[in-house]
Amino acid sequence: MPRIDNKTLARLAQQHPVVVLFRHAERCDRSTNQCLSDKTGITVKGTQDARELGNAFSADIPDFDLYSSNTVRTIQSATWFSAGKKLTVDKRLLQCGNEIYSAIKDLQSKAPDKNIVIFTHNHCLTYIAKNKRDATFKPDYLDGLVMHVEKGKVYLDGEFVNH
Repeated sequence: MPRIDNKTLARLAQQHPVVVLFRHAERCDRSTNQCLSDKTGITVKGTQDARELGNAFSADIPDFDLYSSNTVRTIQSATWFSAGKKLTVDKRLLQCGNEIYSAIKDLQSKAPDKNIVIFTHNHCLTYIAKNKRDATFKPDYLDGLVMHVEKGKVYLDGEFVNH
């Protein structure tokens, strides 16, 4: 699967709006690191990692709509990533079969010229990579996939690499 860094992503975003799906930050319930708050949320380290990723991402793609699934860990990850940008929580982003594509197309159709960032879960990213490119993708915390919607179809461009 192609690896897409910030600069390549910025070039893609000039050609057409991109949809970037990130796995949430480090889970509190699977770590010995200090929890931010709720045990179902992310760790303090996770907040720092999300903020760092958000700063790097926003430097090249400052304008995007932000979404997350309806879990504490994705909401916290998106909030720390965005530093104050409006977050829309959408429970459909927790469903990770073909219905994820309907949700992405629907979000993209609401603002067809906007880039979209979605915080979701590893099983969604794994499903998309396998379904769209027959690729094995085992995302770590805050790993991502780059996609776009064209003529009603969702395309997987590659794996986001934060360098």
